[in-house]
Amino acid sequence: MKKISIFVIILFTISLTNAQETAEMVKKGFVIVSAGKNFDAMKKLAEKVSIQLNYKLDLRGLSEDKTLGLTISKEVCEEHGFEFPSYIPRGRYDDGEFVSIEYTNGYEGFTPGYYIIIVSAHDKGNTKLTDALKFVKKYYKSAYIKYADVYMGCIH
Repeated sequence: MKKISIFVIILFTISLTNAQETAEMVKKGFVIVSAGKNFDAMKKLAEKVSIQLNYKLDLRGLSEDKTLGLTISKEVCEEHGFEFPSYIPRGRYDDGEFVSIEYTNGYEGFTPGYYIIIVSAHDKGNTKLTDALKFVKKYYKSAYIKYADVYMGCIH
């Protein structure tokens, strides 16, 4: 009987841990205007997109990094206790319309190795996402929505 009780407790603990991890993942949609391998070219395009759509250019202080694709500055990494270089993909508590360059390696299910210009991010099912796509397609016909699970839990 004691072995069965211990087994049930272990199963319950595993189930609870899996449920917590699942709850920390949120399906996010991203409106993407363009993708490319050259950071400088994507940055120039992002500046143009920002002006054309009248969306704020929000590069989040990221810069190109040869190992991770993008990185937060060394100062910000030190301030927040992260190793340098570090990259935290967009989608964590920053929904809205903006122009940003992100790196696809940070998103599960995206083709790795590309810089992408994102102009909108919202939870899957939010009508703001499809409204943004409709608006953006007036200027960029090839714009599309791509979804990814985004980790919302603690990153320290």
